[in-house]
Amino acid sequence: MDAIADALRELRSRYIERTPRSAELFARADQHLPAGNTRNNLYLEPHMPFLCEARDAELTDVDGNRYVDLLNDFTVCVPGHSHPQLLAAASESLSRGMSYGGCIAAEAELAECIKARFPNMEQLRFANSGTEACLYAAQTVLAARKRSKLLVFDGNYHGGVMNFCAPNVAVNVPFDLVRVPFNDTAAFHAALAEHGDSLGAVIMELMMNTGGCIPATADFALAVRDATEAAGIPLIIDEVMTARLGYHGLQGQYGISADVTCLGKMIGGGFSAGAFGGAPEFMQLYDPRRGSFTPHGGSFNNNVMSMYVGLVALRDVITRPAMDEMNQRGDALRARLNSLFEAADVPLVASGGGSVMNLHFGRSLPQRANADTRSKPVQSLFHRHMLVNGYWVAGRALMALSMANNDEQLEAFLDRVSDFVTAYSGLLLEMELSHA
Repeated sequence: MDAIADALRELRSRYIERTPRSAELFARADQHLPAGNTRNNLYLEPHMPFLCEARDAELTDVDGNRYVDLLNDFTVCVPGHSHPQLLAAASESLSRGMSYGGCIAAEAELAECIKARFPNMEQLRFANSGTEACLYAAQTVLAARKRSKLLVFDGNYHGGVMNFCAPNVAVNVPFDLVRVPFNDTAAFHAALAEHGDSLGAVIMELMMNTGGCIPATADFALAVRDATEAAGIPLIIDEVMTARLGYHGLQGQYGISADVTCLGKMIGGGFSAGAFGGAPEFMQLYDPRRGSFTPHGGSFNNNVMSMYVGLVALRDVITRPAMDEMNQRGDALRARLNSLFEAADVPLVASGGGSVMNLHFGRSLPQRANADTRSKPVQSLFHRHMLVNGYWVAGRALMALSMANNDEQLEAFLDRVSDFVTAYSGLLLEMELSHA
């Protein structure tokens, strides 16, 4: 680990030289915001880059450094940052005013577009984010079933207040939880046998996002769906991140159907949005025409900009062919990364599916989050190396392509990955031997 620390110090020095204006802005922000930010996954020692512009698949910081964006706001910007149809839709929407405080036609039209992709969302409600969507989905199903327990999987992330990537997150909503290891069918069946009579719902990601882009195995996903269906326990599937991986999300690829689905990120076309929905059995809870109903308010649930731009995005821009092309490009990139690692004989592997991927330390794809504690420092090293070389990835080495990323950018990125392997192969092999 000393060698990694030395390498990180060298990259840190290069980064500091490139970002003096960002350092100034951070010093100001740090007086008012904890660690100078309101989004911890952006934090970087000794200061973050402060961005000032985003065009297509390129970012620019206040010091004039330009980055090829291979993260796209943690999977949000599927069309890229400046798709002309979406900019035009946003401009047109703004020309008619901002918050109306009333219903708009785009609300129902966007719902129709969503239902075309997720027919199991027979009725749905909009929210402000994926976090809200998941929180409301869980509360809705538990209320409908009048049961208190929620089964979750370790390493799954369902938003800032439903984060199961760590043993204890102080701000998590205090649900009565049953926690089960991800991709462990035996453990899931055991939990179901022990808690089944009191379980109100099971919530899961079909591919962990924050947990490292680790997909559910087909056997595990089908076992969860079959067992919950047999026991009459509603299954909530969080497709906030994975909806971009196929026209029908990952549910379509696995051939399963949730009782309630959660969406976010891409459905707003780059603006804040979320949605949750499923069978009327659950969603009629919010119908005021019923004798007993539960209110669900929110000034920005039907945010005019998000509804209108989201409609244009799903209807005209993020089409099935466009999604297929983007995800095929991602599959090809991940395959080439893993071929590069294998040819260089280094313990690195890229997990994921379609346009989303994550770098890990090791020679085989992990099945659970944080399977090897050595991944974190290696991911930090990869992130720093890419940052000083003009490529924007997450600190945890998450990458998410957009429709705006082109082959030229990806070829150049592969060259920088090759440089990374050449520079640090000895260090990586030494880490591997030290734990053999």
